[in-house]
Amino acid sequence: MILTFFFLWFITQVQPSWSPDANGLGVVKGIVVDSNGRPVEGATVYATDQNDPPMSRPYLTTTNANGEFVLVQVRPGKKVRIHAYEDIDYYSWVTSGFTLPSKLEMPEVEVKPGQTVMGVTVQPMQKQGRLKLDVRDADSKELVQGITLLSCRDDHPTEGGYCVGGSGSSEFVPAGVGISIKIEADDGKHVKWQYHDSKTGSLYFRVKSGETETMTIYLRKK
Repeated sequence: MILTFFFLWFITQVQPSWSPDANGLGVVKGIVVDSNGRPVEGATVYATDQNDPPMSRPYLTTTNANGEFVLVQVRPGKKVRIHAYEDIDYYSWVTSGFTLPSKLEMPEVEVKPGQTVMGVTVQPMQKQGRLKLDVRDADSKELVQGITLLSCRDDHPTEGGYCVGGSGSSEFVPAGVGISIKIEADDGKHVKWQYHDSKTGSLYFRVKSGETETMTIYLRKK
């Protein structure tokens, strides 16, 4: 992890001043502001296009004291997304496409060969939240071991949507995005469980940015 942070710092420090040339690449210039419109100094900014994997960082820079950034040598494309985050914790928490924020938070620009896109305004992505599941037997109130978890987003930033599955009782989830939760005990003695809000009837749970939510679940026996 330390090595990863050092690499990110290194490539942002050595990135030279650059302008469009005959190579056919582009430049994106803009500013990062917070929710109140104030410039954000030291934010990390990067760009991706439809051909880049969800976790790639092909172009990377940081904002100056005025919140301004310059992304150089950007591959041209009609949907080049501009991302920004303020805290290095965001990078360490986002481990897969599932935990990326909604694409609505990522401005899309068209970068033409050899040209500069000006005036792009970006807000930093929210930190992810953490959901901890406390799964217990409905009668004995003892912890149920061997839990299979399936979580899906209610938005679909990519084809097929975002779903993750596995064993365990906690995971990072994107803030402000509805998450469906289904649980099944491996022992075969308990019924399956699916989240729903008793007040609204919604099948989607939303975690707050940077906060940990603990959910106690009681599984009934078959």
